[in-house]
Amino acid sequence: MRAVRLAGPSALEPEDRPVPVVRPGHALVRIDLVGLCGSDLSYFAKGANGDFEVRAPLVLGHEIVGTVVETAPGDDSVRIGDRVAVHPVWPCPRPGEREVGDDLRDEPSSFLGSASTWPHTDGGLQEFLVLRTERLRVIPADLPSAAAVLAEPMAVVLHALSRAGDVRGADAFICGAGPIGLLALLALRHAGARHVTVSDVRDAPLALARHIGADAVVDLSTQQPTPASADLVIEASGVPAGLESAVSIARIGGRIVQLGMLPRDQRPIALSGIVTKELHLIGTHRFSGEFDDAIRLLAASPRAAEIVTTAHPLAEAAAAFASVADPTVSGKAVVDVSGRLGQLG
Repeated sequence: MRAVRLAGPSALEPEDRPVPVVRPGHALVRIDLVGLCGSDLSYFAKGANGDFEVRAPLVLGHEIVGTVVETAPGDDSVRIGDRVAVHPVWPCPRPGEREVGDDLRDEPSSFLGSASTWPHTDGGLQEFLVLRTERLRVIPADLPSAAAVLAEPMAVVLHALSRAGDVRGADAFICGAGPIGLLALLALRHAGARHVTVSDVRDAPLALARHIGADAVVDLSTQQPTPASADLVIEASGVPAGLESAVSIARIGGRIVQLGMLPRDQRPIALSGIVTKELHLIGTHRFSGEFDDAIRLLAASPRAAEIVTTAHPLAEAAAAFASVADPTVSGKAVVDVSGRLGQLG
């Protein structure tokens, strides 16, 4: 089978591998789509993501949708032909559960497509993976795979909103119309926010935000957000200036959720408004038990698949990473590993 592995910064190389053998409690999954995010781009560009350095060739990709093609004898937890979204974390809750089962808690932890463990854990940029059936979520028949591949980042968004508390009737503002900001828009709409405004410095993502449901957009290249106009601000850009802007946009007593990953180095920004406006600044990281909820929300969001705007075949994985890095490309970039995107539900 074909695989693409990261051999060093910006160095992807093809590799032929044997198809893995199914083991008890596992299933063989043909990888269909793999979404790429900022952590994948960091590994690709720098050979590291934060403190996690790539020390051996690594297959990237943790946002995975595939199709079950073989199961272990006697295992009927999934069936051949099932389309599945893959939970990237192990151990993880079983389907329909929110907590990791007691019998799984002591399993060695890992994250697909990550250098956080040694040996590293390969991800989805290969044609097949053998995976524990507990981490497979069968995709509803009416949910397109191009939407289901957003399950992991949507779970991150839902975890962030759970930290924000009740958003029903709130005036919300999202700083950043990248894929995470767009998913936050869908989640806020689903959660009952009254009015949602999205800001960015580029026309294309703002047009996409408006198309999938934003009440208003702010083009930061020509406009300034209205101060004290939002009960809740989701800072999804990961830019220090975005947090500074969020402090201005939030109303007295408002909430700011820092969803975008901020730089590790020190930056001078003005944050006195956190004190004078008695704001609640809330941090959030990854997700816990929200993966199944994310699939349900995506199934209830008819325009979710439109967030995926760029697809490249496995042989052109480097072009997919270039799309993630290109500020002129709006929406989500995916790798169409199986070459079946047009045939998938």
